[in-house]
Amino acid sequence: MFQRGQQPASSSNAPPELDFMEDVEDLYADNFISAQRCQKVLEKAARAGIKNIVKQVKPGLVRKSLGKNLARDITRRKLRSTKWPDYYWFDCRVWDRKQDKEVRKPICIFLIHEILETIWKLGLAEVLLGTNNYDQLSKEHMQWMREQLGVEELWGFGIHGDGVPCNYDRTESVVVISINLPGLKGKNGRMRIPLVVLPDHAISDNTFDDIMEVFAWSMRHALSGTKPEARHDNFCWKASDHKRKNSHGALGFQACMVQNRADWDWLTKCFHFPGHATKSGPCWLCNCKRNQVWYILFVNKNSFGFSEC
Repeated sequence: MFQRGQQPASSSNAPPELDFMEDVEDLYADNFISAQRCQKVLEKAARAGIKNIVKQVKPGLVRKSLGKNLARDITRRKLRSTKWPDYYWFDCRVWDRKQDKEVRKPICIFLIHEILETIWKLGLAEVLLGTNNYDQLSKEHMQWMREQLGVEELWGFGIHGDGVPCNYDRTESVVVISINLPGLKGKNGRMRIPLVVLPDHAISDNTFDDIMEVFAWSMRHALSGTKPEARHDNFCWKASDHKRKNSHGALGFQACMVQNRADWDWLTKCFHFPGHATKSGPCWLCNCKRNQVWYILFVNKNSFGFSEC
């Protein structure tokens, strides 16, 4: 959500010492400095007499634990009071480039209905349910969904999929699936919360199918406004689902997807839409083939405003 090199604004209500600590930890979170460097700076600040940092950083901690899970400790400290839900772990078919074959491995994602539940608890219902910022297609779909469900209040969300470079020379990328709230305005309307982040080389022909199976299960519960009583495959909760096991009842809202944004390359990988290089043609509305594109443009040159050579 932030451009490269741009830092999030510090809270004006926070004390200066907490602003300093958060800025240093943001540098670590953005991968500008290592965990050891982050811890050293905070330890020096604690020895310099900044009292509020002493509660988080014990003097001498770096010397005692140099190279021993500093990144893990910093991450756990930052997430200790988080409001976000736990990861949902499940076995997914991914591509193993070392073995050069498709394998099943556990991956973690965020569930859509749990992300929405967190935002609902912390936000204002009248703002979240607003539809003034929807485009025309989203408004029509929302109205149709309300009529089908027979409800007056329905919360709309969107799904965005894209590939993002993740190294300095842009030779490696990750696939990111995120959720957004198109009904909001300004910065909140441009907010995207990642649901899945996977290396592009780990995507096989069936990876998105497994992920979307879980998402479909989660979205059905968001649509019905209920919390699930079992996992997506109808098996009992695992040890990683201990919070979900004790959570029952209604979500407090009903929500449906009104947008799905992505480029065509991502749609071909995720939903198996026909690509531009396929022999069957990229369009589901006509029988146009790739080698016929220039012919069709020539025949319809007047419609497209082309002039004869």
